[in-house]
Amino acid sequence: MRNISSLLSLLAIPVLTAQTPCVNGFAGPYACQNVDLLATMSLAQLGTATNVADLWGWTDPLTGTEYAIVGGRTGTSFVDLSVPTAPVLIGFLPAHNGVSSLWRDVDTHGNWCFVGSEAAGHGMQVFDLTRLRTVTTPPATFTEDAHYAGFGNSHTIFADKTEPYVYAVGANVFSGGLIVVNVSNPLAPTLAGTFTSEGYIHENAVFDYQGPDTEHVGKRISFNFHINANDRVTITDVTDKTDITLIATTPVYQVRSLCHQGWLTEDHRFLLMNDEGDEQSGNYNTRTHIFNVENLDVPVYVGFFSGPNPSYDHNLYTHQGLVWEANYTSGLHVLDPTDIATGNLTLVASFDNYTANNGRSYNGAWGNYPYFASGIVIVSSFGEGLFVLRPKLSLHVKAMLDGPYVPGEDRMHDSLRVNGLIPLTEPYTGLGYAHVLGGGESTSATVLSATGPNAIVDWVVVELRDALDPTIVRGTRSALVQRDGDIVGTDGTSAVQFDLAVKDYHIAVRHRNHLGVMTAAAVRVSVAPKHYDLSNGSMALFGTEPSRSVGSRNVLWSGNTLVDDILRYSGSTNDRDPILARVGGAVPTATSAGYLPEDVNMDGKVRYVGASNDRDPILFNIGGVVPTQTRTEQLP
Repeated sequence: MRNISSLLSLLAIPVLTAQTPCVNGFAGPYACQNVDLLATMSLAQLGTATNVADLWGWTDPLTGTEYAIVGGRTGTSFVDLSVPTAPVLIGFLPAHNGVSSLWRDVDTHGNWCFVGSEAAGHGMQVFDLTRLRTVTTPPATFTEDAHYAGFGNSHTIFADKTEPYVYAVGANVFSGGLIVVNVSNPLAPTLAGTFTSEGYIHENAVFDYQGPDTEHVGKRISFNFHINANDRVTITDVTDKTDITLIATTPVYQVRSLCHQGWLTEDHRFLLMNDEGDEQSGNYNTRTHIFNVENLDVPVYVGFFSGPNPSYDHNLYTHQGLVWEANYTSGLHVLDPTDIATGNLTLVASFDNYTANNGRSYNGAWGNYPYFASGIVIVSSFGEGLFVLRPKLSLHVKAMLDGPYVPGEDRMHDSLRVNGLIPLTEPYTGLGYAHVLGGGESTSATVLSATGPNAIVDWVVVELRDALDPTIVRGTRSALVQRDGDIVGTDGTSAVQFDLAVKDYHIAVRHRNHLGVMTAAAVRVSVAPKHYDLSNGSMALFGTEPSRSVGSRNVLWSGNTLVDDILRYSGSTNDRDPILARVGGAVPTATSAGYLPEDVNMDGKVRYVGASNDRDPILFNIGGVVPTQTRTEQLP
């Protein structure tokens, strides 16, 4: 793998900005919600001028390196994202005929990149992406590996990811309809078929259909987006490239102005479409139109989602249960489609890369690519360049600690807070806990002053563990647990957030003198906040007797004064003796106050004997009869 720092030293101008977290609604000058800014690259840094257009991504299957492929006014930029806070321009592919164009569309199939443009005579460029591995002195100026001249200009191209075909639309031939190019030999593309009967197509997207319409399962289905006063989506069967057939046309929606582009939900039940001009024609905010396509032959218009701004929408995609939209002056919007069947989407994250306004103009976010395994998202911004972003995972977790739990109230007491003992900075680093992508979190006295059910009880650690191998901790966050069991961020109210990719994880909760618990199954953790209650039996927990049952609650086992993974009442390294040692070691009736691991019941005072002592819960939690028994933490 190349040395990124040495590559950067070779560049004449800096190409990065340091990571800027989204705090209080802004990442630097950019308005944001649950999305951090990792880096930006200007037009000059991308090697182009005037504007950028579409973009896509490619992950090298040999090295795992992630790349941004950005179409610009004068050609195509290839950017190494190995260090997402320090992107590197690896090289630039000039336009085929050297003619600048506002539109440049890029896509990939396997290790090959295909480039189309509205420039007359441009055709389709073919570029071998494996050449990016061998660049030693970036940025290189590339030449195309092959060229397809079966059309001149085109508006967009779509490369099938599993079949070796590229679809060009909006071209100067075949009535602007579908042109299917066989790229099984990328160095010698050939015409495979056309579809012209429905006229000009602005964009299209092809899917290996696996939805509920059994008549079409396993077929290649193209959704074609038409403009020019005939705005609609045609659904075609492109399985046989020599005999493409029309299945259906979507019903009329209001207001039709420029039916631009769209994408299927991952279950192939709904089609999301953005009409690029209806915001102006209808004088309303950004609309995402929703069609039910459970029966491909009879699509049904469900309704629309109205965004918060009047900006035009452009390119949208679906991935990991979310909708990712590039909405020009409003930037990137991330939507939760959980209630899509009723026509509802929920805005859960955003990043506004265009700071001037959120109005109706063709400025700002053109395209986005949300498919990198790392979880980063790239956005092409018309006059600003490339933005490298990281949406933040958000989750609401609930857990109860045995030590302070008050069964009659179904809440924990907050004696540590009342006595002013909870530290403002998380205690786990000082205890030797090995954080992963976390640690050092701090809160404020204002947060700790809150009373009632949302009063803070103590610090805990939330872990996200690998779905396949839960011994691997992928990320940690120190967070605050409230009296009602809700675990919140350091501001005392927000969800706990992680800088990880949307996917399935095992969720674990740990406390400094309790045994930790973990979900038995991996669950989806997303940018869209979800709720995970580890205290009421609704989620199975990993292991045998991972928690203690108290009425309707499951509470974490208390008494782990040595901060290890076993409760012991007697024998070497037991959890009882530290309590006696803490109160002086000689007079068992003595006490010691403070924020201490031996304070098993978390009332702010360590007691070895007497009422509310911290010794008896240990004996009770190992069985209550045989002092030599032990209890082991049920974490792999």
